[in-house]
Amino acid sequence: MAVQMGKRYKDEETGIEVLVLKAGDCDLRVDERDMELMQPKVLPSAD
Repeated sequence: MAVQMGKRYKDEETGIEVLVLKAGDCDLRVDERDMELMQPKVLPSAD
């Protein structure tokens, strides 16, 4: 799996979150489960 710099990955079962500081190929796994890419949070407008 190629991870992207600045993206967050999460394991839903344990709640572990990882912030990627260096992009590259690696396996992000917890207890043999792949971690999933988190969707960015939508922030309210500052109008």
